[in-house]
Amino acid sequence: MASMSQSGSYPVAAFVLTLIGGILILLDGIYDAAVAAFVGSLVGAFFPGLGLLIIVLGIVALLFGIIILFGAVQMRSHPQSARTWGAVVLVLGLISIVGGGGFVLGLILALVGGILAIVWHPPMPAASGMGMGAPLTGGAAPPWNAPPPAAAPSGGRVCASCGSPNASGAQFCAKCGAPMGSS
Repeated sequence: MASMSQSGSYPVAAFVLTLIGGILILLDGIYDAAVAAFVGSLVGAFFPGLGLLIIVLGIVALLFGIIILFGAVQMRSHPQSARTWGAVVLVLGLISIVGGGGFVLGLILALVGGILAIVWHPPMPAASGMGMGAPLTGGAAPPWNAPPPAAAPSGGRVCASCGSPNASGAQFCAKCGAPMGSS
C-alpha cells in the first residue's frame, strides 16, 4: 500500500497530518492565551511582562495554527501548490516550537505533513490513445516519450518486453535480456 494514497489527485497524507498538526497548534495557542490571562491576573503586579509574553506567544501560535490549517486546505483544493504550502507548513511548524509547538505532537505532525507535501508528485495524466497503455503481452508500459518499436529485421523477432528488434534465432533480447519466448 502506498503511504496513505500519496499518489492520488492530492497529497492525502500531507493534508491529514498538516490538518491535525494545525488544529493542535491552534489549540495550544488558545491554551497559552488562557494561561496568560490566568497568570496575568495572579502575578500581574509582580511580573507584568510575563503575562504579556505568554499572551503574545499564544497569539502567534493562534496565527500559525490558522495559517497551517489554511495550508492544509490549499493542499487539498489546489494540489499544484502542495509543494509551496508544504514549505510554508514546514517553516511555521518549526517556528511554532516557541509557542509550545501544539503540545509537541502538533509540531511533529505539521513537520511530517509539510515534508510529505514537498516530496509529493502529482499523478501522470491518463492516457487517451493507442499505444499509451500496457501492451497486451503483459509487459511493462513504454515510457511516455518512447519511440514506437522498431521493425524486426527480416526474419527477426521483436522483444515483448522492450520492443527491440532481435535476430530470428535469439533466445534472449539483446537490449533488455528478457526471454524471447517461443514463436
